[in-house]
Amino acid sequence: MKMMHKPFSQPQTQSKLGIIFIFLGQSVKFVRIFGAAVIYFFLKGFEANSELVSIALSVLIGVLLLLLGFSYLSFQRFRFYIDYDNREFILQKGVFNTEVISLPFSKIQQVYFRRSLLQRLIGVYSVILDTAGSSAQEINIKALSESEAKDLQQILMEEVTAQKQQETNDVEATADHKSGEDSVAVHKLSVLALLKLGLTSNYFRGVWLILIFLGSLYQQFGEFQLIEESQYREGIRGYFEAYSKPVELLVLTALVFVAMFILGIFISSIEIFIKYFDLTLKQTKDSLELEMGLKTNTKVSLKPRRVQLMRIVTNPVQKRLNLNEAQIAIASSRDDLQKSQISIPGMERMQLERVKKFLFTYRMRPGRVFKPAYILYLRLIIIAGLPLVLTAIVGSVVVPNYMVEIGLVLLVIYAGLVVPYQFFWYKALSLEITPEFVIKRKGVWTQKTEILELYKLQSVSVTQPFWYKRRGLYNYTFHTAGGDISFPVTTSKMQRYINYALYRVEIDKKAWM
Repeated sequence: MKMMHKPFSQPQTQSKLGIIFIFLGQSVKFVRIFGAAVIYFFLKGFEANSELVSIALSVLIGVLLLLLGFSYLSFQRFRFYIDYDNREFILQKGVFNTEVISLPFSKIQQVYFRRSLLQRLIGVYSVILDTAGSSAQEINIKALSESEAKDLQQILMEEVTAQKQQETNDVEATADHKSGEDSVAVHKLSVLALLKLGLTSNYFRGVWLILIFLGSLYQQFGEFQLIEESQYREGIRGYFEAYSKPVELLVLTALVFVAMFILGIFISSIEIFIKYFDLTLKQTKDSLELEMGLKTNTKVSLKPRRVQLMRIVTNPVQKRLNLNEAQIAIASSRDDLQKSQISIPGMERMQLERVKKFLFTYRMRPGRVFKPAYILYLRLIIIAGLPLVLTAIVGSVVVPNYMVEIGLVLLVIYAGLVVPYQFFWYKALSLEITPEFVIKRKGVWTQKTEILELYKLQSVSVTQPFWYKRRGLYNYTFHTAGGDISFPVTTSKMQRYINYALYRVEIDKKAWM
């Protein structure tokens, strides 16, 4: 009688459609790298010599054949399987150099799906194995069929659950992705909510993307002499001759910034719409199931025991509209909440409280609130003044005859904007230690609240630079498997509360992940 093999116990390749996905992905990389050269040939090369057309086409065909061959070899060399005896997942990959990755079940924290627009068109899924023990996602299988992806996820999560036998309440992971009758919708983003988010968040991100795009475009065009350097210099000289007075320069610069700001909001709105399209958050008996994305469709399962930190972000406009963003950090060796987080935007206050109640073991109670020392405010206004000093130095070189006007403008900016902003930022910064939580609050416009359950605390770092010793000041950092919470320049009065927090960690028997 033939022995039946367990699923995925034998080395296997991805879906055959993976060849197409790898080929198209490599082609996109090629276009990104050599796109400027192609534009150069089209604009200049073909006009000078028509024979370049046939040469360029031959080279292009040759490159495409090489990419196709590389894609086929990459597909064939990419093999994975589950080693049930040693309780680990094995991945072998590499065309020229073979790399073998062994991932024990005990290190797997999440197994979730992701689909780009290209993957949707081809009909394949990415299955990502996220771990606590590496600085990046160790395994990403980019081209599996829907049935294979779901089977692999189910089996791996079952094995991971079995590995953690001490948690008797952790049921089989098959319940995580059932289309199930016991799942309850907690939060769903409508098109109107997406529009509100786009208009009330990421104000400067769109501007930054525009500047990066223009800078990259200029650099590439400059490399292939599509923009003459002399023309650029003449344009700058003409700009300063036409608007030689500082007030005129300031007004024109302000108008340009406003135009870029409006365009930036439009770009940010499109980005938010694509990223969070059709966001749906459901609650099952054991987890929160999150699915979202138009270009890249992501499915994530959040179990309370894997959640290490939670950040709530809003601003005055969003608060008025009852919009909050929950950023949840799962277990990872990354030391930054921003890098290991899963974002759920557009949540109403009641929905947010329901998520907190599900994810946190304890209820929140009032605690002791600490504020930073006044020396932090002095340090902030000194650091914030450095860019204005540099601007004054540059202005004295570019337009030396208008130093008085420039100085007055910078003084108004510093006294009217920088000093008050840094004061309110300093006043908003606080740290609260309760019997069960550490809660940090900060931010003037973008208001952030970071929440850590004490029993998930791993360690506390206390640092004291030599210039703090005379004043008895310290910097504190709370370390978890999902990121750190830092609180600067405060007194030693916090120390006994830190000791209490560490005592609570020692006596609590709950698993931190």
